[in-house]
Amino acid sequence: MTDSSFEDKTHWSEEKEAIKSSKPLKLVLFLLKRIPSFLVHFICYPVAFFYLIFSSRVRKFARGYQKQLKEFTGGKVPHKIRAYRQILNFSLCLSEKMEGWLGKVSFDRISLQNDDIDDLVERLKAGKSAILMASHLGNMELMRSMQDYLTGLCGRKVPVLIIMDMNMSANFTQTLKEINPGYSANVLDASNFGPDSILLIQEFAEKGSLIVAAGDRTSINHREKSLVKSFLGRPAKFPYGVFLIPALVKLPVYFMFGMRSKMSAFNPQYNIYIEKSKVDFNCPRAERENRIEECCGEFVEKLQKFCIMYPYQWYNFFNFWG
Repeated sequence: MTDSSFEDKTHWSEEKEAIKSSKPLKLVLFLLKRIPSFLVHFICYPVAFFYLIFSSRVRKFARGYQKQLKEFTGGKVPHKIRAYRQILNFSLCLSEKMEGWLGKVSFDRISLQNDDIDDLVERLKAGKSAILMASHLGNMELMRSMQDYLTGLCGRKVPVLIIMDMNMSANFTQTLKEINPGYSANVLDASNFGPDSILLIQEFAEKGSLIVAAGDRTSINHREKSLVKSFLGRPAKFPYGVFLIPALVKLPVYFMFGMRSKMSAFNPQYNIYIEKSKVDFNCPRAERENRIEECCGEFVEKLQKFCIMYPYQWYNFFNFWG
């Protein structure tokens, strides 16, 4: 494939935050608190059109990803190359994340699948921890914002530790703090990851916590430490450190995807998929590296599967194969 988006070698961490000011986000937050959510959803349509017209990089990378997906599926998915639809989905996703933290996402809008969600819940009920491996496909905030639901199912308040880069989405992170002042209390900054971070993860693991991390972005400070896998037909780098964590704390991994199933401003619907990794990290140290590779390979297979099912909900707006 010859596409200019694949010639860009900029690391994702060097991309500027899409929303350079917190003012638009604060406006959305103000509106969400005072008017019905569907009216805010309508505002996302012209906002997405604005970015389609004036952000050439976002437009370029959306089209580049969709072209790669179309080539990988032999021209079947997506049916049409539509950068606008992908940008619109991203705009709606940002709004939905804030709705979730405001408690405005009703669980009757979310459908759980006949997968490994029961296995995860039973584990949390028993006071045991697990790794929830998410991605920037779909809305990985859906499960995080449903803490009341988890509490009801598990009979206890499940501690959640979120591993994320605090600097790359500083404006959005600050807005979430305004919604929930305790938002950053249990957030581990991935950009400052070190030995103390492993100790903190181990501490949360002993509390029966849910440890959430994204498996689709390489480390900012250790870019050379990555796992190369074929993704949508091209070699791509995935973070080694994220898949090392379950090996160090010997916890099972559950892959989580929160996807919008119904495109509606009035009554959006979502599907949450929870699929358990087959890799068991209770193994001798000599086998650890092979199992890290296996777990990453599983994650990539799941990522490809859901990209095909939901082709316009990919929110990595950079050259993923760079």
